[in-house]
Amino acid sequence: MWNDIIKCLRSKNWTLEYEYDNFDKGIDSDFYIFRKDEDEILIGWDNWFEGEVKCSERNLAIFKEIIGNDYESGDPVNLKPEVIDLHRKWHVDKRIK
Repeated sequence: MWNDIIKCLRSKNWTLEYEYDNFDKGIDSDFYIFRKDEDEILIGWDNWFEGEVKCSERNLAIFKEIIGNDYESGDPVNLKPEVIDLHRKWHVDKRIK
């Protein structure tokens, strides 16, 4: 499902700004930041919890289109502020190198 979401975002001209690329990518965890104009969509998942999406209410329509209304709102696990901050730091560090 997550690969379908990523393909759909790309087909709708969302730019992949950051992709987690450590040794456990896609095995234990994954994290993406997509950007389009001033909008941002964050996607994160691991092999213990279902994936999570953080975006504006307006952009939730993209996910409803792909997966229907079969999703829940709740407290984040993979998209906690400290996790997002860590990925943003890694993203900046990569651009500096």
